[in-house]
Amino acid sequence: MKRKGIIFTLILLGSLFYFFANFQRIAIPGAVFDLLQEDLRVSAPYITAFGAIFMYIYAFNQLIIGILVERFGGFRIILAGGFILALGAILFPISSNIWLMYFSRALVGLGGSMFYLSLIREIKAFVPEKDFGIALSVMLFVGYAGGIAANAPFVYMMKFAGWKTILFILGLISFAGAALFFILTKQLKLPNINRNIKIRILPFRLVLHKRHNRNLFSFACCNFGISYAIQSIIGKKFLEDFCLIHSSDSALVLSIMAVIAAVFNIVNASLCKMCHNHRVIFLKIASVITFFSLLFICFCLLFDIRTYYIAAIFCILAANASLTSLLVPVLHLTNRKMVSGTAVSIMNFCFFMMVGILGTLSGFLLNLFEPEKHGNILVYSNYSYLAVFGLFFLLSVFEMYKAMKLSNKY
Repeated sequence: MKRKGIIFTLILLGSLFYFFANFQRIAIPGAVFDLLQEDLRVSAPYITAFGAIFMYIYAFNQLIIGILVERFGGFRIILAGGFILALGAILFPISSNIWLMYFSRALVGLGGSMFYLSLIREIKAFVPEKDFGIALSVMLFVGYAGGIAANAPFVYMMKFAGWKTILFILGLISFAGAALFFILTKQLKLPNINRNIKIRILPFRLVLHKRHNRNLFSFACCNFGISYAIQSIIGKKFLEDFCLIHSSDSALVLSIMAVIAAVFNIVNASLCKMCHNHRVIFLKIASVITFFSLLFICFCLLFDIRTYYIAAIFCILAANASLTSLLVPVLHLTNRKMVSGTAVSIMNFCFFMMVGILGTLSGFLLNLFEPEKHGNILVYSNYSYLAVFGLFFLLSVFEMYKAMKLSNKY
């Protein structure tokens, strides 16, 4: 196989790993919340911890993965991530000990965090500059497809096989992909390790020193964290418990959220361009939409209004949180080139750290009030969900406050 063919295949395999990473991030515990609770017979904090652990590991790795990619090259990092992801993905469904399952989630989070920046670097080196945007969008679409598959398609497949069997097969496919990736890298002479690239504190200090950056990170992590915590941790369970929507239909809503999130990164960027790239105005409008969306959900919970319109609100929040295509350019415009990459990595850290924190807090807040037991399934009350969405609402107030402090003058 010629060198270009090998590189192309490696990028395809890397995109497949990115697909599986996004699948794992959304599917557990979101799509199997009740099944995990039924099998393990534990309360909500133990279940939401499966999502939170992934997010914490994923978030912390965002701070160093860019430096590791520059030092070792994208393909070496993808190879390591592929095997770590596969190990965690195989270990989770065959484990019955909850602590071993937590460890497997940490492995999946660690492996899953290694693909995004690695693929960007290798795609940029492989394709001509004029085709880079298209190639990158294809890679991102593959990743988003993992999030889409993690809900409705995953729940549909459970009609034919148990969730553990499905996850185990996907883990084996990940391992086979990693093995093939290893074989192909042996045929490709990889660039030497750049030992001059080292972790430095100065870029982080320069980024965090700017008040505008701190305000932007505060806004962004609340905006993204609320939407993604709903999508990946408690949204499906909430639609089943409060809105009385069937499991498969709830999963479909969450898959639609993933589709909307994928599409609206492009839509928001296009609309912003039509408005002469006044990005900060869009961010401020997004904060207002988050505020009123969560106010509506809290109102429904307070007065026991079990409406399907909440599913539509979830989709609005997904569209409203798809702002990466606006946030990254703002960071590049407001920071020097030498630290703009660091600024993006800090923002990614804030994104997923907030999701992890909200996942952890949601589990404890759900447990504030005694759930009803329907067979082996625990159904949480309006008061439990009001505590969770009340927290989200308070964060939306903080988000709006920080958004209003952003400046249109870069």
